[in-house]
Amino acid sequence: MDQQKYLDPKVVGVGILEKENKILLVKRGIEPGYGLWSMPSGYINRFEKVEDAIERELFEECGIIVKAEWISGVYSNADSPIILLVWNLKFVSGEIKPLDETLEVGFFDIKNLPDLAFDHDLEIISEWTDQKKIR
Repeated sequence: MDQQKYLDPKVVGVGILEKENKILLVKRGIEPGYGLWSMPSGYINRFEKVEDAIERELFEECGIIVKAEWISGVYSNADSPIILLVWNLKFVSGEIKPLDETLEVGFFDIKNLPDLAFDHDLEIISEWTDQKKIR
């Protein structure tokens, strides 16, 4: 009997935290994209609520407590097994600082972003700003 294998996609939570028309970015301390900037993100574990995962990632990468408010978008493409779930976040508490997987963290003006790690980052930020009515 011919058995077929099913390879599941990997689901990643991405968080956008905005403050005064600036968004929080992390300089990645891991591959892919080592040394480049991106939004905080990470894999969602099996049996983990999506909201809990992105809140956990922000704590692990930046040392802050956030609340996942609403989904900004879902992204995928045929060349990658990754599905991105992008969340708008609300700051709750803590001091923003780089931790184990980040080299630096900081807020950047949406109109003056550093070199970003992933091709999809600009699309995600652009669509998020349209939803937030940020110009």
